[in-house]
Amino acid sequence: MATDDPGTPGDGKWEINLGVIGTHQRDGWLVDVPDADINYGLGDHIQLNLDLPWTYTNADGRWRAGVGDTSIGVKWRFLDKKHEHGIELSMYPRYETSLSSYSERIGVASPNKEFFLPFEAATKIQEFDVAADLGRHFVQHEGDFWSAGIVVGHSCGSEKVDCLAEIHREWGAGDAQTLLNFGMRWKLNETLTFLGAIGRIFGPASDEQARALVYVGVQISP
Repeated sequence: MATDDPGTPGDGKWEINLGVIGTHQRDGWLVDVPDADINYGLGDHIQLNLDLPWTYTNADGRWRAGVGDTSIGVKWRFLDKKHEHGIELSMYPRYETSLSSYSERIGVASPNKEFFLPFEAATKIQEFDVAADLGRHFVQHEGDFWSAGIVVGHSCGSEKVDCLAEIHREWGAGDAQTLLNFGMRWKLNETLTFLGAIGRIFGPASDEQARALVYVGVQISP
């Protein structure tokens, strides 16, 4: 989901998400395959993150591929739950950049560097898990903007399956866009979890405006 939560893997533990992300625009698709989202727990409250995608685009009528926008981040959960229905809080600064000038030329990576500073919160309301985030995006050579989201999860007929619903919005000096997203998380065993989501993005109709978002992947927790 686009909205993050304060959770971290735990001290010395890995959490690796390998997925396929498809973003549909008016003039074609951007597809990250694979998207490698790699997390490591440094203590119980800190998570180190590297997100490295291999991105395809067919915006010019033929498929091209290269290293997509790559990000690094550090999440710090500075408030833990005191009880089951307590609140967790974290901050998760991330820096995103292109690693390849070729990827920038063919349109699979942005030439503009970006720093994102969000805060996340999570709690439990009755039987629902609720997470929300709010942050500011500082983008080189472009207008800065805000993003915020909320995601609600509940078990779906089994303790191993969670269903998720999300609303996520981005806005700034120009146009705004809103993502309505539905997903699921299915724990296959102690180390492997299936992840899936499909969403529709509402906003101005331009060539660059994303229209739909699809994610399929697995989470590995060795």
